[in-house]
Amino acid sequence: MLRPRLAVRRQGRPVLAAQPNPSSWTRRTTCARSLTTQTQPLATKSRPNLPFLNISSSRLASVRYSSSVRSGWIRHEVKLAARYTFTLWGMLAAGLVIFFFVQEETLERDHPTPHEWTYMTRKFLRDAKELEDPRDGNIQWANSLGRVRNALMRLSDPKKDGAGLIPLSDVTDPELEDPIEFVPYDITAKSEEWRRGYFEAMMTAAKTAEHVDGWVLDVTRNMVSPAKFMIGPSNPNPVPIPPGAAHAPLEENCVNAFPSADRWYMKLLATKGFTERQRLEAALEYASFMEYKGQSEAARSLQELALGEATKGVDASKLPYDSKTFVLSDKASSPSLNLIDVLTSIANSKARTGDIAGALPMYISLLKARRSLSDERPAESRSSRSRSVPIYQTVIDFFKPPAYPPPPPDGTQAPWRSAEERCQEASLQIYIGEILYATSSKDDGLSWTRDGVDLAEEQLRSLGIGPGAKTTKKVCRECLGTGLDNWHTMVSRLAMAEKAKEENGGASKPGMFSFWGGATEPEGRWAAEEAVVQERVRRTKEIMEDVTREKSFVTNWFKA
Repeated sequence: MLRPRLAVRRQGRPVLAAQPNPSSWTRRTTCARSLTTQTQPLATKSRPNLPFLNISSSRLASVRYSSSVRSGWIRHEVKLAARYTFTLWGMLAAGLVIFFFVQEETLERDHPTPHEWTYMTRKFLRDAKELEDPRDGNIQWANSLGRVRNALMRLSDPKKDGAGLIPLSDVTDPELEDPIEFVPYDITAKSEEWRRGYFEAMMTAAKTAEHVDGWVLDVTRNMVSPAKFMIGPSNPNPVPIPPGAAHAPLEENCVNAFPSADRWYMKLLATKGFTERQRLEAALEYASFMEYKGQSEAARSLQELALGEATKGVDASKLPYDSKTFVLSDKASSPSLNLIDVLTSIANSKARTGDIAGALPMYISLLKARRSLSDERPAESRSSRSRSVPIYQTVIDFFKPPAYPPPPPDGTQAPWRSAEERCQEASLQIYIGEILYATSSKDDGLSWTRDGVDLAEEQLRSLGIGPGAKTTKKVCRECLGTGLDNWHTMVSRLAMAEKAKEENGGASKPGMFSFWGGATEPEGRWAAEEAVVQERVRRTKEIMEDVTREKSFVTNWFKA
């Protein structure tokens, strides 16, 4: 029997190869195996049953999710996450602390406080001053008064900053949070810086209390507001509240929010240990407040008290002014700063009450006295100003706490014609021009007003644009603003009268003999000057306030 041959490929063509002839047992076995492995008929078109496509029937191997190696890795990752979390939050907290103390250092340089006070007392006073004159212009008088009252309470507390104070009265007020808040003290034993800081805090409280005079507290909401918004029988025509504010308080729910400013001024005058200059300033501020309240007699008494402080130790027969008219004598020597301030306050009071005949001679005599002052700086201030400081000392001083400012002049000597004093001269010229315009000659009044505006603008521009010389800039800006307002009002009225005269045909035409009849006003003179004043106002806007670029902090990213 021939053997079957296997098909082989030779030279590119298939060739049957020789195969062994299987036996009948072998063929049966192969057939049986093939029949048993085929699960589907061969005629079906399903996927062939191949071994590598079959799912193994063996059980999946078990996996250990927790092992010593994996547990160690998890502990390492947790520790690393905690370390990074605490590090980042610690850096953020440190940054906030640094930012806070940098802000406090900036406030301390802007509003210095005595170094011997405790930190919280100094912070309360700094915050009160900052709330009075904030950078964003949002003045908060109520919060400012609250802060400075806290500072004064700590200064009166023997356990904090008031050790060694001697009370001069036993009268207390149980209705107040601090019953001894308005008890005067003898502060002579304290240092000069402590006394000066205490006076500054008291004056801040008194002036702030003037702005919140008459405010009410709504006890149901613990909210303070001006009395003009209150709804009740005592205020039949309340002012509408601003948009976005809480609803107006009801009178039955309101009580007085703050003590009157009189109580702080009275405590100032009763306190022992202040200088003559400080008592004089307190008396003049109190007199101005009394005049605002309509109590002219009380204001006059306080001005006489201030005048007595300014002339203490001077013989009554050798006073440099007339005791009846208060006009300075031309033959007297240069008056002291205290005397000039008191006489200026008296002249202002006379002008406000309508006593023009008494105020005008005083203004003229004060202007002559100021113009006769020396133009040279005193030797002490000139030597301290010209002293050079090494660079390394400048760097050290930058990182050191700022020193408390030296005491100002006591006012017993004549001042020199500094920029501030020249602005005071400008204010006197503006007052004189206003009086002359209203009483005698409009041209003379305008002339005095123009000269005052020119002098104030000149001094303000000489100071430059920057944060320095705040007090002097404030005086010059107030003078310049008042002068420009007066000038604009005067010229506007003359321009309106000129326009009405032209519309009514009242303008007289030049006649045959007009050449010998005198000069006539050019047409549109006051309208042209009104345009000049408006241009002057626009030009001086750049010096009327210090404009500084806002600093870029991280907190600015979260502002709208």
